[in-house]
Amino acid sequence: MKICSVVVPVYNAELFLAGCLCSLAAQTYSALQVIVVDDGSTDHSAAIAQSFCHADKRFMLIQQDNQGQGSARNIGMEHATGEFIMFVDADDTLTVNYIEEHVQSIGNSTMTQAGYQRVLEDGTVIETCLPRHNCQFTSPCMRLYRREWLCQKGITFPQGMIYEDVIFSLYVWAARPSIVFVPSVGYKYLLNPHSTTSKKDPIDRKKLYRAIRKSQAPLWLKIYTRLRLFIHFMKS
Repeated sequence: MKICSVVVPVYNAELFLAGCLCSLAAQTYSALQVIVVDDGSTDHSAAIAQSFCHADKRFMLIQQDNQGQGSARNIGMEHATGEFIMFVDADDTLTVNYIEEHVQSIGNSTMTQAGYQRVLEDGTVIETCLPRHNCQFTSPCMRLYRREWLCQKGITFPQGMIYEDVIFSLYVWAARPSIVFVPSVGYKYLLNPHSTTSKKDPIDRKKLYRAIRKSQAPLWLKIYTRLRLFIHFMKS
């Protein structure tokens, strides 16, 4: 079986991390390398991750001073050895056959794209989303990538900002990957009011728009992304 590396950036996620890692340990696709990157947590997140490392040799923990989610994901990418790579946030979970679905679907394509369900802490599903086209979702999650392709294209996450996932996705799309759609909503995205992106900071949003403008993405994609973000921020 081809190995899939899964990068999980963590910052003060002790309330949700065990659920996330349990969902990875239970995957029907067993050829995994789970890289948990603790980004300077001040709670018990590192201890929780370490307990999984002791119990399952597929798990590894990397600790660093707090540098932000972009840095944590990049560190995870540097330690990844699998043919495939996937990103999962520390407060989210996957259905048990989620990774297997993506590995079986990717074929000769560069990456996969699937949907997700937005859920509350008690598991209640409040929204189910499937992409209408390949450039709709800016999250790096809900995808399986060929790791070698990301390396060849030099695609990493920008650091020193939030919403780094948007810029990463612009880099990916601008590189013209071949994408296969997986009709799955097995990614459970937790509506977490304490997450970084739930903070309404106009300065962070200005940084994001500036980064979009400076990116090498096609003009139409920059305009489309800014419009979708404007609508999203108006609703939030």
